[in-house]
Parts: sequence; structure tokens; C-alpha cells
Amino acid sequence: MPFSKYAATLSDPHFREALMLWARKFVGSDIAANHIVERTIGVLCNDPELLAARDVNQTVFALLRRHAFDETEHIPGAPLGADCEPDDERAL
Repeated sequence: MPFSKYAATLSDPHFREALMLWARKFVGSDIAANHIVERTIGVLCNDPELLAARDVNQTVFALLRRHAFDETEHIPGAPLGADCEPDDERAL
């Protein structure tokens, strides 16, 4: 879904849904995906000029991806798309 270059996009429910679909490809839980989406929207709200970039889709996706990688760093040994809870063997 291509995004427009307007800050009003941030309040569009379809924008949030699209971000959630992207985030779910990186993590294995809705809670983690929602956290990534909220961080991404928070950054865009604090710096709406990011939406004025030449390629809004690339800018938004890069930001979301950075937050997804940050989120997965908190789970040692967990590959992207894995559940957010480590199994018992890795916890030992």
C-alpha cells in the first residue's frame, strides 16, 4: 500500500493496519508488532518531515524495520519471526 506524503496519514486507520502487517513479518507476536508500530508512528509524529521524503514508503519501511530489529535484539538467539518468549532450553 503506497502512503501519501501528508501528515494526516498518521491518523488514518489503514496506515496503522498496513504497518501492523509489515511488523508481523518481523516478529512472532501481535504485542511485539504493536510495539514496533507504536514506536514507528511516534517517531513520525515527532518528525513529520520524514513523510515529505521523496519515497515515503521506503522511509516508513526503513524506520519500521529498524524498530523491528531493535525489538528482536531483546530476545537472544531468536530469529526474526520467532515467538517473543524464549524456550526453556535457551533460557538455561
